[in-house]
Amino acid sequence: MHFGIFDQLPCAESQSPAQRYHDLVSQATLADKLGFQTVWLAELHFNPRFSVMPSPLLAASAIAQATQRIRVGTAVNLVPLHHPIRLAEEVATLDLLSGGRAVFGIGRGSNPSHYEGYGIPMSEGRDRFQEALDFVLQAWATDSLDFQGRYYQAHGLQVTPKPCQQPHPPVYVAANSADTFPLVGDLGHSILTTPLIIGNKGVQDGLSIYRQHLAEGGHDPAAVNVVVTLPCYVASDRKKARAGLEPTINNYLETLRLTSRGRGADRAMQLNYDEIYSDLSIIGDPSECVERLHQLRERFGCQEFMGWFNIGGMLPNAEVARSLRLFAEKVMPQF
Repeated sequence: MHFGIFDQLPCAESQSPAQRYHDLVSQATLADKLGFQTVWLAELHFNPRFSVMPSPLLAASAIAQATQRIRVGTAVNLVPLHHPIRLAEEVATLDLLSGGRAVFGIGRGSNPSHYEGYGIPMSEGRDRFQEALDFVLQAWATDSLDFQGRYYQAHGLQVTPKPCQQPHPPVYVAANSADTFPLVGDLGHSILTTPLIIGNKGVQDGLSIYRQHLAEGGHDPAAVNVVVTLPCYVASDRKKARAGLEPTINNYLETLRLTSRGRGADRAMQLNYDEIYSDLSIIGDPSECVERLHQLRERFGCQEFMGWFNIGGMLPNAEVARSLRLFAEKVMPQF
């Protein structure tokens, strides 16, 4: 079982973007020393209270220079918003700068404001995603790229540099809608999914469909990974743990309710802290967290948990560091 950390870098009015980035690099550096396997970075736009990280690949490059072992990836890069030439170049550059530690985590995104801001019809998201992914993989595999798609074209293009991982950095695709799970299975890539968005049953049912499509497509299930994202917080005392994360989760939920549009808006209105604490997170003392992780690993059959250690962004950096240390020292060794 592997463990990673995740951040989308929310920034309250009382915080500064510069300090939030400092916290991010500090926590990633600590996670590297503690033995976490991956740091995952979101891409979000136009809402600083929810996120000030529109360019996760830039943040990943900074983290790569401050760490030695931990993999650096996106969860996710919003592929339809970017030209695939640029994606191929930048992810390959990150792979070189990190010594082969880049992870290409990708998705379509579900926020209409992102598409509106970039001037791209949201109705084109799925087709642009599939075409751009095909483009990037071909760009990494050939010295002279010819590509004729609906949205993207190339004629004898030399896309450089190439990544140092062969044949390319691992591809992880986010799936939090019914139509995406079979798509990821058909493509044969590893998968990222979030119970907070679609519930535990939604994840379980989706993964069943994903695995069915993997098998039907002739893909080896042992060659892919299932990564589940969960809010995490560990304290020495159960009562302290339950109370410790409530303010920052409530900040996340309030921001979500104020800004939700499109898929997931109804669920955002219904979620509350008690539901997240009971069913959709890893919060507690070490033994409680171990028990909960065993239950969810059995339920989902996943290979990695991505810990959202500061959902809402309101925990002080020192408190996040204490939680990370306790998780690494008391929880991870049980797996």
